[in-house]
Amino acid sequence: MALFDVNNNIRKVTATANGSLTDFSFNFQVNNTTDLDVFVDATLKSISSDYTVVTSAGSAGLNADGTGVVKFNSPPANEAIISIKSDVPISRASVYTSGGNITAASLENDFDTITMQVGDLDESLSRTLKAPVNDPGSVNMTIPAKATRLGKVLSFDGTSGDPTVSALSVSSVTVSTLSAGATATSSFNSSTGVLSLGIPRGDTGATGSQGATGSQGATGAQGPAGPTGATGAQGPSGEASLADVTSLAIALG
Repeated sequence: MALFDVNNNIRKVTATANGSLTDFSFNFQVNNTTDLDVFVDATLKSISSDYTVVTSAGSAGLNADGTGVVKFNSPPANEAIISIKSDVPISRASVYTSGGNITAASLENDFDTITMQVGDLDESLSRTLKAPVNDPGSVNMTIPAKATRLGKVLSFDGTSGDPTVSALSVSSVTVSTLSAGATATSSFNSSTGVLSLGIPRGDTGATGSQGATGSQGATGAQGPAGPTGATGAQGPSGEASLADVTSLAIALG
């Protein structure tokens, strides 16, 4: 074990692979190269068969301060999430006997290891479900027993705020339209089984192109006769005709 001051860096680092990079550094300290859990996405990888641990200069092992570089045997896939987490074993390598010699180096190693172990626990606890510090002391965050929670969803009591479980059974779904640009909403009433969804109204689409002219429609039925029109104006008098002559005088010379 090396002698160094243990830093207070978070004892986990994450990075995104680009499909060609093999080296991913970590800035927290460990005692041994085996004191790491290395994940690619959610898959735990194995030292030697999947990666090695090297110094910043590329030689095998850790840097003098306990930090180092995880070097994959082959580049992780593009966009894969790389997680490197400290996992210092909870054990003691030294044994102190009554009247025996206690060296500064052994104490330093033990205290460093304890500090690392506490840091590992703190990092793990930071990712757990916790009640806020200003919650009343009466809140009990213990979840129901396995037999009670099997096949159920976790919820919180409406009065005490304590964890409880309820059956996930949807009896009906209600959908409401929200204004354009609003955030979609969802809620589930475990007592009634009603799932309520709020869906924002979409933007008005662009006006479509003019459609083709339709074919000539069929001739409609004969409409009813219209009313009699008004009497027209009196026309001009006509010229006299032979029919209008009642007598004719012929003078013979």
